[in-house]
Amino acid sequence: MADVASFGWPTDQRTGLVGKDPGLRCKEATVHRILPAPPEEIDTDDAYRAVRLPVGDRPWVLVNMIESADGAIEVGGVSGPLGSAGDKDVFSTMRMIPDVILVGAGTAIAEDYGPTSTSVSTRTRRLGHGAWPTARVAVVSNSLSFDLASRLFSGGGIRPIVITSHASDSERRTHVEAVADVILAGEQQVDLEVGLVEIAKLGARVVLSEGGPSLNAGLFTADLVDELCVSLSPMVVGGPSRRILHGPELSGTANLTLAHVLTEDHFLFLRYLVER
Repeated sequence: MADVASFGWPTDQRTGLVGKDPGLRCKEATVHRILPAPPEEIDTDDAYRAVRLPVGDRPWVLVNMIESADGAIEVGGVSGPLGSAGDKDVFSTMRMIPDVILVGAGTAIAEDYGPTSTSVSTRTRRLGHGAWPTARVAVVSNSLSFDLASRLFSGGGIRPIVITSHASDSERRTHVEAVADVILAGEQQVDLEVGLVEIAKLGARVVLSEGGPSLNAGLFTADLVDELCVSLSPMVVGGPSRRILHGPELSGTANLTLAHVLTEDHFLFLRYLVER
């Protein structure tokens, strides 16, 4: 289902397949919606199609993550082993929704992100969700310590975005500017709200955060999340894996409204809206 060179992750991550067009659907998965009633088989594009409007000066922010039944978001440092055919289909669909995919530098490195797809089928599906024909990847980094020879920066296609602070190393920033569009947001640390406002100025209406958990925590701490989608894997992992959010306790809980529940092969796919 996924072309790893164009879809932004390697073969052993949440796709697990090589050489397929990411805009094509996964034929192995049969996904059913069990909430809202009545239960029925459903196409994931239809299940996740919704009105998502900018909030003030920033885009709508959607977080999508996978976790095991005991809350682990990774096995051996990556999320791939937690997935299934249905999860691949849902993950593919989620990437059809946003104009910009937001990711922390550590996650981009660990999951071996690459350029996003420009295939005809992907562009068609994305336009069906009201998104740009091709998504842009925005990497959040204070240190800019990632490898500029990695697939994300050297794989061609649309230039990625890098969001960093004014305190980042200016010489390093110059090198990054040769391969990416740099947004300066915040003085000593990245100010995520400023970064999102700058992304909105590019015309983006929806942003998808794929983590990691530190980035997700920063978004929730700043009250910048509008929607949370969780793939619940029927596995127990144990060990020291982090949760969907990793950081200081929130000053107040973020209350959620359950919008839908999908299921496939004992997996649950939960879509929440953040209450305000």
